[in-house]
Amino acid sequence: MGVRSVRRVVTLLDLGLGRRVLHLTDLHLHGPASLDLPEYDLLLIGGDTYDRLTPGVEVVEDVLGGLRGPKVAVLGNHEYWDQGRIPLREGLRALEEAGVHVLRDDWVQIGGLRIYGLDWREDPRDYPPVKDADVVLVHSPDAFQSAVEGLYLAGHTHGGQLCLPGGFPVVTNSFFGYTRGLYKRVAATMYVSGGAGELLPRVFCDREVVLVK
Repeated sequence: MGVRSVRRVVTLLDLGLGRRVLHLTDLHLHGPASLDLPEYDLLLIGGDTYDRLTPGVEVVEDVLGGLRGPKVAVLGNHEYWDQGRIPLREGLRALEEAGVHVLRDDWVQIGGLRIYGLDWREDPRDYPPVKDADVVLVHSPDAFQSAVEGLYLAGHTHGGQLCLPGGFPVVTNSFFGYTRGLYKRVAATMYVSGGAGELLPRVFCDREVVLVK
């Protein structure tokens, strides 16, 4: 399978949500894709859906528009950093055309779950605490440093991007050292997904989608 061998895994978490919530993050869409996702009641999209290598917003519309709803998303760093390729207003419009409700420091309630979407911050220490949310959707796991309650679903790290055989991360782009998996803080829990796509080549860091119930 080669030195860059990676798998695509589905992680199942039973955290008492009462709904099948699928967390899909870091797609980095560079062309048409068939995602082959497990059954879910609600789809949460965690940012970095596109980047500077995405040929156009029609890719976002086609791929995400083909997924059934309800669909909720937040933005990641690449939606902001790569506006030279896809201006933010065009990216937001494409997400909306695909039936995705984008949260930017805002709430939505779906199927009895209260979801708060935190927008991307350049300063990893600048994320506010969120209260009274069942799920906090955010791109960067660094938001967890201010968490007090609820379930945080994050991505951004690509599971470390460069891993030793067996998936042990060598580096992370998290300011606070988060890589992948479950973390606890006060009355809050966070799961950091390895993400479903890539911008740079991965080494032994599995692609991942997360199904929480």
